[in-house]
Amino acid sequence: MKNFSLIISIIIVGFSSCTDWKNSNQLDSDKFENNEKRIEILSKEIKSPSEFIDAEFELFNVNGFSNNRATIPGASSLDYKFVIKVKSSDINKWKEGMVKFEPKNNNFDWTNEIIDKRKNQWITKSAPEYYNRPNENVLMIIYRTEGIIYKRVIRN
Repeated sequence: MKNFSLIISIIIVGFSSCTDWKNSNQLDSDKFENNEKRIEILSKEIKSPSEFIDAEFELFNVNGFSNNRATIPGASSLDYKFVIKVKSSDINKWKEGMVKFEPKNNNFDWTNEIIDKRKNQWITKSAPEYYNRPNENVLMIIYRTEGIIYKRVIRN
């Protein structure tokens, strides 16, 4: 019986060490070549006031995501960075509750990082508009002519 328990313990440890726990709380659009799959995945994880045509994202959620939660969520900590393409007529739907501002610090390197793999699909020529949500750590950058919206939501 001791040998059986030892074998079971070894098997459990072996499977546990093979699991990439980092992937359970991170989603990256770079892993999905198919545009429809990227849209499907992101649509499940964000509140979306309109449909979107394309998406790139880097999402971190300490509690995991809707498809792989195995336990009851604990304290919420997340960092969602994403960019989407929408119809220009839908942009105002995304601005609800947001306030326009002029940034003092233009450190938006994350916007380049999330589109790096397919940057030719995210070319912008219009001037960006910057928005945030009062009393929350939510930033949105809109390129109105192109229908491109970058958004970052951080909750601790």
